[in-house]
Amino acid sequence: MSAPSHDSQVRNHLDGARHLLGTWPGRFRYPEVLALLARRQPSYGPEDAVELARAVLARLGGRPVRVVCEELLERGEFDAAEYLLAGSADLRPHDAERLARQLESLRVKAAELVGQRLDALARRAQGAGVAWRDDPVEAEVLVEQARSGRPRVVARLDAMADDLERRIADASRELAARLPAAAEQGAEDQAVARIRALIDAGELVAATALLNREPPGAPIPEGMTAPPVWKADWDPRQFLDFHLNPGRLRPPAFVDWRAADRDGRELLEAYGRLEHDVSAEAAAGFARALCRFLGAPPAGPMTATPVEGSPFHLAFLDGLFTGPALSRLHPTGRVDLYVGGPGAVGLPDTGEDERACVAVGPRVEPSGYTDRRPVAVLTLRDLLRLVVLTEVPDRAAALLGILAPQWPVAALAGHNGPELGRILGVEADVAWRTLRWISRLSLGCGPAAVQAMEHCTGMDPHLLLVMLRYTERPADDANPVRRWAAAEGGWQQDEALTHALREELTARCGGPAGEAAWWAALAASDAVGGHVGREEAADMAEACGAEPWVRERIVAAVDDLVRRGLLTGAGDELRVPLSGIVRALRAEAEQQLTVLLGRLALEREERGDGPKPWHLNRYATVPLYPRLRETPGGYEEFAEEARRQLAEEDFEGAGGPEAEPAALIASLQPEFEEAHPYARLDVRCPPGLRVAVPEPVLRAVLYEVMDNAAEALAGQDGVLQILVERDSPEVLLVLRDSGPGLPEKAASRPARIFGPTWTTRGEGRGRGLHRVRRFLQSCATDDVSADIEVLGSDNRALTGAAFRLVLPERED
Repeated sequence: MSAPSHDSQVRNHLDGARHLLGTWPGRFRYPEVLALLARRQPSYGPEDAVELARAVLARLGGRPVRVVCEELLERGEFDAAEYLLAGSADLRPHDAERLARQLESLRVKAAELVGQRLDALARRAQGAGVAWRDDPVEAEVLVEQARSGRPRVVARLDAMADDLERRIADASRELAARLPAAAEQGAEDQAVARIRALIDAGELVAATALLNREPPGAPIPEGMTAPPVWKADWDPRQFLDFHLNPGRLRPPAFVDWRAADRDGRELLEAYGRLEHDVSAEAAAGFARALCRFLGAPPAGPMTATPVEGSPFHLAFLDGLFTGPALSRLHPTGRVDLYVGGPGAVGLPDTGEDERACVAVGPRVEPSGYTDRRPVAVLTLRDLLRLVVLTEVPDRAAALLGILAPQWPVAALAGHNGPELGRILGVEADVAWRTLRWISRLSLGCGPAAVQAMEHCTGMDPHLLLVMLRYTERPADDANPVRRWAAAEGGWQQDEALTHALREELTARCGGPAGEAAWWAALAASDAVGGHVGREEAADMAEACGAEPWVRERIVAAVDDLVRRGLLTGAGDELRVPLSGIVRALRAEAEQQLTVLLGRLALEREERGDGPKPWHLNRYATVPLYPRLRETPGGYEEFAEEARRQLAEEDFEGAGGPEAEPAALIASLQPEFEEAHPYARLDVRCPPGLRVAVPEPVLRAVLYEVMDNAAEALAGQDGVLQILVERDSPEVLLVLRDSGPGLPEKAASRPARIFGPTWTTRGEGRGRGLHRVRRFLQSCATDDVSADIEVLGSDNRALTGAAFRLVLPERED
């Protein structure tokens, strides 16, 4: 006779343990133990031993019986809860009665949910044309299982759904295989996308009918399931009441407005709670339900933070940007969600935060203004339209279709060209589809309008952003679906748009010389491919300008255009990217070039033979600086070489004698006042103070900061104050002016002005403050972190920009 196996020994021990646990008085304090004891199975395996051990060890001492029962009810372990209620004497009578009523109520709901899900599976199978076994006996068994416990019946229903989905998937593949053949017959794009959307949704009967009736073809956004149209005379609060009170008499129209699933019903229940509950828990409950409805339930507990001085709570929303198409439109996928209770009226105050967010509340309605704002409102009407949608991707796209038209288009397209370029990506097909999503969701544009954007801009993200921003402004005579359609005259007839695009192109050139070089390259390029040689552009500029300095200036500017991406290629083989707008502007290129060269000549005449001595200080750190100072007209002779040396300067290797600020500022003052006669210097510097900074470096640093201040004064009488103080081992040099202050786009994050590409000053001046920071940081010592800092405008008279240079004091 063979010895009993290890597994059988384990089972025997577990069966004995089950008997012991069944008589253990402390069993009612462990929900996992009760769930295991309530299972209807003849014996137990090793996995049950692990589960029992973890259940007891994880909660040594157990928990109150009432808490355990409530947890079991919440988890859907109904038999275990019944076992507890029947066997535990630790519950107070009124608690036991309340929990028993709750148990029966939940059992009825679970049974009803089983019936509803079976009906949904049957409807899904019917829509797909797939066989479905409608077995009343099996349905009754499932209902009985649901009364015992929700987890097990859910697992069974999931398995049935998976089996149905596999069969639908097989049928879908067979149907999808017909699409290429249909496409070869000249099918239209919109029909194909609609068919694919129906196939993805499992509506194979409808997809087959559509495929047999019309040729296919379609863009992805048009294939999404749109929420139903809400009639103006319907009362959304009445429909919400129909959802929350199933026993009420409902009109026939309500049949089409039932929530598609439990997530939808729970979302409406959470909204209904907001009408009478001002608590953070109610706000968090709505946020959690909305995330779950969008297929992104929070991984941890949802929190809602009260907004000071406001009836709103701040939570977050996930799931809005899901899927490969929508996920590209938002870097994190999460947006702020302001949830208001019964007292919330109007929009929440988000301060200076310009990020797109969502507000919701029983009395919160859109402002009614036509301008777009960072706060989009989600109303009860919107929720009722959304909960009927069955597919999660449709819900996210439909919700974005409600919110995005309220936001600035930058919420989806980014705030600048490079950001939009990253959103679109480098793959042409992906960029095209992404642009369609942005245009459809935010602007309501149809394929004709998006095709016009592609043709006009050549998918240049800078130009695309101009068109998207232009389109977000409502036009009385413009249909967004067919705006700029070729059959109706195209974008070329929109003069305001053409002007805006031209301004964008010329602004990217960096100044008059770069703009002249771009017009010269465009005028000299071939009309088909845009190819142009460096010398051809210079020849064109000479023909239009007839000045000896033109060629050198244009050739130098052409190199800058390549760096800016307005010209492509290398060496003498360059190309002007010929988008539709660029080809349209080619006809006026020579005229624009002539005008610009005349403007440059006038500026040159006003300036004399070269820049004033003040501006030569910019080159104080380059090897060519002495020759620029010593040679009459030397700047024009050595201009190109000086610019090259400046672009390649070594921030770490600049040398020279250590500077004395008082003497240096005194030498700079007459040159500064000659170049900027409207700016008065107020210098307060102790004599004899020396800093451990090379004189050429401090000269270039002071030039950049002082010239910035002078340009900020913009020709108006003003003051630039320079205050130098010793704070050993540091010397602090503070500059304040009476100008307008930092640019608006730098106000929120002043440190960005030290970036290498920051500019508000035109050609070649985009790195002045970056240069200052690099030079000063190279002078740091063990005791002093040399740098430039932005100060607040705490001076009531000098309210402009304020900088502090932190310099190391020279040790004697």
